[in-house]
Amino acid sequence: MPVFESSSDFTVRSGTSLDEVKDLWWDRMRDLGWNRDDLDAKTHFTVARNGEDWLIVIPKDKKEPSGMVIGFQYPNQTGWVGFFIINKEYQGRGWGRILFKVMLDSYKQNGIHTVGLDAVQEQVATYGRRGFVEATRLKLMTRVSATELPVNYGEKKPKDGYTVTDIKEVDESSLAALDLKHTGLQRPALWTKDALFSRPDAFGFAISNSSKELQGVILVRRCEHGHRVGPLIADSIDHASLLLQLAMTHPSVSSSTGSLIAEIFGANENGMRVFSELGWGWAGLDYHRMWLNGQVPVEQQEGGQGPRGMFAVFDASEG
Repeated sequence: MPVFESSSDFTVRSGTSLDEVKDLWWDRMRDLGWNRDDLDAKTHFTVARNGEDWLIVIPKDKKEPSGMVIGFQYPNQTGWVGFFIINKEYQGRGWGRILFKVMLDSYKQNGIHTVGLDAVQEQVATYGRRGFVEATRLKLMTRVSATELPVNYGEKKPKDGYTVTDIKEVDESSLAALDLKHTGLQRPALWTKDALFSRPDAFGFAISNSSKELQGVILVRRCEHGHRVGPLIADSIDHASLLLQLAMTHPSVSSSTGSLIAEIFGANENGMRVFSELGWGWAGLDYHRMWLNGQVPVEQQEGGQGPRGMFAVFDASEG
């Protein structure tokens, strides 16, 4: 259990177990209205190297954490910042600044040179002072349930020579490779049974070409008020639309009275179009995708695979 900072007032260290960190995380998700699901905690904990990257602040004489940040660290020297939270009663004491510095120091010690995050408007200036530079935005899209507004579509099929399969039938390394190709984030621990595919709520579809090469994928998870869609990656607009249609007509979604939510990769000019054609609308909220020292992975830069094929991201806290 690494301890990174200790004073007379608090300790900063890694989380020792999912049970230790989950309650703080889930309470804050519901308070903030971030529309997650409690099963996401296990996914994030697994990807955070089983808690090593899940940093917590524990006040003196307390057993439970009162602040946290997840500094995801990936094998290709990239990182992602998720869930930077300090409980209200401990804000204004400088604990958040120290917690964030501990995370950045950990990146530096481990050779992590490319670090991204998605910020709400209110936090852009704060992250800017910490060296993060905005590169693009994510458009938050929502849709009422199919029971309230039926899905209106002309049935789509994959292009000749392409096949659609259940995402759980796809080799996990192929999923991780497609993700890396579009995000620049090497996340093999995310695309696993432990992190995602053992979840009873997670489902999705994949498209492969005649050579069995993966060309597109969509993932759907439950969230507090319905279902979260993302990522959506595809080699064409038609295949992106097909995958979204399949997800929206899946029994888990089509029979639900809950809403749908997705975060569109703003650099892909066709992202909003694909979702809008199936009844989605902009929720009036953008996330600001920012990178430390303005160092954007080439995959997400203009001309990279991200702007061409990434229609929706995983979510703002996973990247």
